[in-house]
Amino acid sequence: MRAELRSGVLAAGLLVAASAPATASEPALELEASPSAVRVGDPVEVVAAARGGDGWLWGEPAVAVTPDGPWALAGGPTPVAGVRPPAWKLVLVPLALGEQELPEVAVSARSPGGETVEVRSPDPPRVAVTSVLDAEEASPEPAPLRDPIGARGFAWEWLVPALLALLPLLAGAAWWWRGRGLGDAAGRGRPVLPPVDELRALLAELERRVGREPAESVCDRLAAGLRRYLERRTGEPAAEMTSFELRLLARRRGWPETGQRLVQRVMAVADGARFGRRPTGDAELRAAIGDAGEAARVVEGFMAAAEAPAEAGEGGR
Repeated sequence: MRAELRSGVLAAGLLVAASAPATASEPALELEASPSAVRVGDPVEVVAAARGGDGWLWGEPAVAVTPDGPWALAGGPTPVAGVRPPAWKLVLVPLALGEQELPEVAVSARSPGGETVEVRSPDPPRVAVTSVLDAEEASPEPAPLRDPIGARGFAWEWLVPALLALLPLLAGAAWWWRGRGLGDAAGRGRPVLPPVDELRALLAELERRVGREPAESVCDRLAAGLRRYLERRTGEPAAEMTSFELRLLARRRGWPETGQRLVQRVMAVADGARFGRRPTGDAELRAAIGDAGEAARVVEGFMAAAEAPAEAGEGGR
């Protein structure tokens, strides 16, 4: 109910601002956040509204969030329909405590004469971010130890009966462990799938699980599977890398721009569902699974082309 009320207040403010005549010809950008006080990890709805600039053409806004910064982008920016000058909605998630200033938002605008300028939010509002723990729970005290009841010391008279009772359990555990070792030895003879085939098998399984289990579970396995593929294919420790470090890896390896964007899109959907608490629908999950497969196809083509000259040189020796 409170989320609907906040959205209604923001929409009403946009309509009033859009209906008022522009007093300045120079373009400007204003930010409005709701609510102004949240707990860490809760979403904050932000509206970026253009002001002034009659007849100017506005581009898409860019939000200055960094992987180690106090904010994460969980949704948007998406245009607000029926508002002129334009406005955009976005959802931010605070990751640090205290008074946190909203990240800077910038939009490129072009005048009727063809001049292009970058319009920034001059004074972003602040949001008070508190802990998820109550004030009295911030430093919980341990419960005092209770005095022992009954006789102290080890009950040696129970040692032999206890060992006799455990003998069948120990024998069963030994038999199970021996059978497990034989099964592992047989399993080790099976061939290991190539990295791209292993990823494709995982993506096919995740495609079948969409709609049957929570989006966070699908995104967990999707992000882990893509990292494992990149680690096996490149030899880099991708399984331990953050999403930002994966982008640096793709850029350092010189992958095609298409492959870099696909990897970034997959990780953005996975991180938004797992860490940003962003609702993720079945269509978006299937699109992310498809992007992961397409990213692997681009990376395979690029690396195969790079490895071909080396193989040709070894064959000629």
